[in-house]
Amino acid sequence: MTGNVATRGPESESATRPALADRIREARARLDPPTVTVPAPRSSEGVVPAPNLRTDPDAPPKDLLAAVDELAEELAAVESDQDDRTHRTLCRIAALVGDGVPEAGWSAAEEIDVEALQATSEAARGLHGKATTLLDRLDAEKRHGPAADVGSVATTLQVVGVVADLEVFERARH
Repeated sequence: MTGNVATRGPESESATRPALADRIREARARLDPPTVTVPAPRSSEGVVPAPNLRTDPDAPPKDLLAAVDELAEELAAVESDQDDRTHRTLCRIAALVGDGVPEAGWSAAEEIDVEALQATSEAARGLHGKATTLLDRLDAEKRHGPAADVGSVATTLQVVGVVADLEVFERARH
């Protein structure tokens, strides 16, 4: 019997990144897809103006788009700031929870101090609150596709906060 065996190669830097901001950008793209430029049709009389294809009454309000953009920018800043230990720890936990809840004591092995874990928990809860507020608004406006993307980020941030808290408790126990 022959077949292909899938092996997992070494993880690159981009593979371990949680990419929370990318998921929010995907929600933004679902809310307000890019417009398609249609060339003006030609007739024997000349150029006829193209029809306005963007008169959708269900177009998202500008303030909703701004709220999505703001959350995406904030998450992108957190993910790109590797100098801040809180942001670095938040991204590390988000990457770890992608494979399941890490074993207790992982932070000691990675030399992450308790203060960084506490700050990470607070930061994750703050971002979770913003994501949840946005999710509630998307749900209220019945924008289910973008809500699914934002919901996955909100859940990830909630789990990051819980894992940081559990690790603080584990470290206090020892």
